Amino acid sequence: MDVLLIISHQLKEDEFERVQRLFSHMSIIAESDFKAVERSLHRQEKAHKLFVFLSFDESLPEEWKIEELQLQSPIMVLLKVNKRDLFVFYSFLDSVGLLSKPSADVSAKPEISPMLYQSLEYIEQNLCENDLSLEKVASSIFVSRCHYSRMFKEYFGFGFKEYVMNKRIQKAKAMLQKGVPVTDVCYAVGYGDLTHFGRVFKRLVGINPSVYRGQRREAPSCG
Repeated sequence: MDVLLIISHQLKEDEFERVQRLFSHMSIIAESDFKAVERSLHRQEKAHKLFVFLSFDESLPEEWKIEELQLQSPIMVLLKVNKRDLFVFYSFLDSVGLLSKPSADVSAKPEISPMLYQSLEYIEQNLCENDLSLEKVASSIFVSRCHYSRMFKEYFGFGFKEYVMNKRIQKAKAMLQKGVPVTDVCYAVGYGDLTHFGRVFKRLVGINPSVYRGQRREAPSCG
């Protein structure tokens, strides 16, 4: 991989996975400790064409003395970065040919585009909003409803509506397992009608949400 991305923050596991999915053709180090970064760089066997130091703050930590690393390739420093900046940065690297990609594998799932990835982030943030729709998600990445629907199905093999339903029902199951009342769960995961929620839940899970809640709350006997 030609580019090494060094993030000056310790990321949570799910945050690191999201960054990895977006920058799948880059090596990534996410570490707040500069000494740990130095050790990681010394273990790198391959030379990189570009080193990118990224911070979500207005500057790198004071103890980060990049010049002491004595890197042989060009260095880029990105400061005060937000999510939208990440997508722009990815597109820039791709446009200048710095994202070397493995040879094509016809059996593998196609690479997720930055636009689709950004839309999934939007869905995740608005999953439980009752007015979440295909049109709103498409607008969030400035494409038409039809184009987004086609792009989504090409990547996942199923539609947007099915994706949202499954995400909501998975969230509902987790809440029901904790004993949250069915009506509260219904509205909490984005459904405005209890009957509709019950039908969707039963179709995907096999039983009514009230039955599921009762079964999951029964503690197994010991001894």
